[in-house]
Amino acid sequence: MQHSGRQSRFDYSAWAIKTDGMKQVVGDSISKVLVRVRREKFFRDVGILSVAGVSGAALSLGQGILIARWLQPELYGLVTLVMSYPNFIFGVFDVRSGDALVKYLSESYARNDRERFLALCKFGHVLDLVIAITAFLAVSLTAKWAATNIARHSDMAVLIIVFAASFLPSALTRTCKATLHSLGRFAIVGWTDITIQVFRTVLVLTLVFLGLGVEGVIWGSAIALFVAGVVQLGITWHLIYRLYGNTPLRGRWQALKGQRREILRFLAYSDLTVLIAMIPQQLDLLVLGYFRGPLDVSYYKLAKSFATVTGYISAPLAAVTYPEITKMWGAGDKESFRCRVRGLFLKIGLPLGLVSLLSVAVVPFVLPVLAGAAFQNAIVPTQVLLVASSVGLVFFWVRPFFLAQGHYRYWFLSSGVVTLLFGAIYPVVVVRFGYVGAAIWYLTMNIVGAAVALRLVKRGI
Repeated sequence: MQHSGRQSRFDYSAWAIKTDGMKQVVGDSISKVLVRVRREKFFRDVGILSVAGVSGAALSLGQGILIARWLQPELYGLVTLVMSYPNFIFGVFDVRSGDALVKYLSESYARNDRERFLALCKFGHVLDLVIAITAFLAVSLTAKWAATNIARHSDMAVLIIVFAASFLPSALTRTCKATLHSLGRFAIVGWTDITIQVFRTVLVLTLVFLGLGVEGVIWGSAIALFVAGVVQLGITWHLIYRLYGNTPLRGRWQALKGQRREILRFLAYSDLTVLIAMIPQQLDLLVLGYFRGPLDVSYYKLAKSFATVTGYISAPLAAVTYPEITKMWGAGDKESFRCRVRGLFLKIGLPLGLVSLLSVAVVPFVLPVLAGAAFQNAIVPTQVLLVASSVGLVFFWVRPFFLAQGHYRYWFLSSGVVTLLFGAIYPVVVVRFGYVGAAIWYLTMNIVGAAVALRLVKRGI
């Protein structure tokens, strides 16, 4: 028996030694990972944008929850429709210059081509401003119809125009962000976004708390968007002046000679792709409001507010990935390009997507506590949309993959055609199944779209 006891104590000691050794190995591995994260610019940039995104998501979600509780479902749905219509009209007219500008600005900056860089900035600002003015006029002319037929409150026409007016200066932020991304100034983008989101949240909640209700949400959001446009324009132009000793106003159109047709072709395909993508992103709320009314919209909108939180993670990843792999492809380093994309999928996208799926289980417990019992019906669509957003998180790298190579046509085919097909049956689904059907439709579209894109990726496109 004594021998057995000594043997037992000996085994325990050996096990303890092995356990300590394993802990040391795990600790060293974690330390190495943290050191790598701190050293690599990619992870630092993603971290900055992710902090900004998560902070913005928390503020936006918190604002949405409080507004939903204070206004209750009917008025919350009304606010959503009033803001969605101008968003949709601007989306229809918008030419989505951001993707093209990031690609060509990144190349110009890498080559230290000052004249072309300034010309591209000027081109982006002029294009975005012209489009914004055109869209504002379109909203102003149709606001009465939208207020009566979509929002179902004719007196909302003025608020629709007020919200649309805020897009005039904020439209310039697209080129500003594309410029900052190309220059690698992600910290500026992150901190500016956080500051503006804090300002917007405080302003909107204050106005609603003071009793302005629907008007408070619209005016607060409009003022915040106006300020955001002015602030980001000032910051970006100051940085450009320090870098090149001039502002985009001094850019010369002749500097784009030889690349104009390529840029316009890129813009055309990018515009078509994103325009079609608006069907699930913005038109879904308007169609739902038209056929089912503000109540269904309120449940679906709250579900989207929760589900789109993952976008504040995938968007920074895509934003940093795009200029990085664009420079690899432009330099002709195709092997590094492919290895980088493979690593983004296996080491970043897939793990994050799986973690995101876990949030589905806590929705029935969290949502009623945060939004109130009146939004109990939003639980199922929230869970469905969270699954859809997890799929998007896994494949955050797909869009940069196609655009970095200039394969905008294939990106259009992999995303646009799928969206068009599902968009054709969306009204039928909404009429029959309401907001739950809308959520399931959105999930199905994401899965099919990802499958088609992966098929093209595997073919070596």
